[in-house]
Amino acid sequence: LKPFGIHQTRAPLFIPPAVPEMILLDARIRDYVLLPIFLVVVLTQALRSNFMAILKSDNKVDLKEVKTNNMLSRCRALRAMGHMLPLKAFSARKAYFVKKDQGVLVKNPPKAKDPMEALSGGGDPMAAMGHMKGQVMYMVSQGILAYWVSFLFSGFLVAKTPFPLTFQFKSMTQRGVEVQALEPGYVSSLCWYMFVLMSSHSVLSIVQQLFFNTQVDDDDNPMMAMMGSMGGGGMMPGGGPDMSKIYKQEQESLEMIQHEFLLGNPGASDGIEVELWRKWRADRHK
Repeated sequence: LKPFGIHQTRAPLFIPPAVPEMILLDARIRDYVLLPIFLVVVLTQALRSNFMAILKSDNKVDLKEVKTNNMLSRCRALRAMGHMLPLKAFSARKAYFVKKDQGVLVKNPPKAKDPMEALSGGGDPMAAMGHMKGQVMYMVSQGILAYWVSFLFSGFLVAKTPFPLTFQFKSMTQRGVEVQALEPGYVSSLCWYMFVLMSSHSVLSIVQQLFFNTQVDDDDNPMMAMMGSMGGGGMMPGGGPDMSKIYKQEQESLEMIQHEFLLGNPGASDGIEVELWRKWRADRHK
């Protein structure tokens, strides 16, 4: 017999998991937090890009280096397309480059680079100064924007991802919001600012290509600026190629080429253009 007033109940076989409650974001957050952060960051990047373009000085052009690069380009073109030239024309061009004691690759080859002299020579101070200006401008502008966002919009949730995220992404999407039980899909104002900052260069490049048919300089990319500031910026002095080795390689490559005229008739001494001209002339007189 069961005691009076006591009822035996069975435990449920299945307990459904608790469904997290959805947080409804106010529309005013979109109007007064989400969109202002986006517009201010993108416009600041555009102003910084234009200001750096005004302050950017033209790099000095070394005429000797330009002449050397053009000569090496002609040498590579001769090696790549020499089979399209008759033997006489190819031999004349080859002699211009590698003829003994007269070719441009043999007559005045550059001296081998001394590693100690290259390290002590240093780089272009004007280029280093321009790079430093860009780094300082980037750090100052982004520092002011980060302080503005953290001071006015600290603790705001501005958006939610359309797909679920694991708790490993919580530190990436909810920086500045210390709520442990909050779903990681919600994005804080500070993380939204970082996302807009990283994508502002792509947004500006798309806008300028569509409306102004111009391209944004890659030096204004925030990702490149951050990498340059972490890496110290600039190249090691004396880091250019050794032109003496390049001259030697081009000379050896050009000397080893076995010429074969692809447009010529194996049984004829003239080229195919002469044969076509003769055939056209014979057909005309018929």
